[in-house]
Amino acid sequence: MRLLFIGDSLIEYFDWQERFPKNSVYNMGVAGETVEGLHARLQVVYTQLDTPDAIFVMSGINNLAMGHRKFITTYRKIVRGLKKQYKSPRIFVQSLLPVLFPWISNDDIRSINLQLKKMADAEKVSYLDIYSLFLDREGRTVADYLLEDGVHVSEKGYGVWSDEIEKHLS
Repeated sequence: MRLLFIGDSLIEYFDWQERFPKNSVYNMGVAGETVEGLHARLQVVYTQLDTPDAIFVMSGINNLAMGHRKFITTYRKIVRGLKKQYKSPRIFVQSLLPVLFPWISNDDIRSINLQLKKMADAEKVSYLDIYSLFLDREGRTVADYLLEDGVHVSEKGYGVWSDEIEKHLS
């Protein structure tokens, strides 16, 4: 299978090809990128890859870090653009992950994730709730899944995340 991962540093900083060696993996994550930045570079993505079999999108945490919470309309444009460009692949909108930042509320992240799920349902694409996999039984963020900066993902966290993705590759 040809797998396309697009989004911000959380996508870029993991070796998806090593994790999914039987597939052709295209990692098009860009550190620091916002939803608007991803939307602006879609044409570049289209020129670098014919038709993937599955597309995994995760973007938005940088928007929240900058205090911008109204990006679902642009996210919808990304999904619609991918659907129009690539007629047959499965598209997976992934939830934002919890963070350990004092200035980004996990309540805000949950609210955005609800909006992402509604948008994915309306656009008839899949939604992957990775957020809940990063919580313990009491609903607290599993600190071992994040690096010391409180936002980037540890090897353990990427293991949990990529195991979930693997369930959807059949």
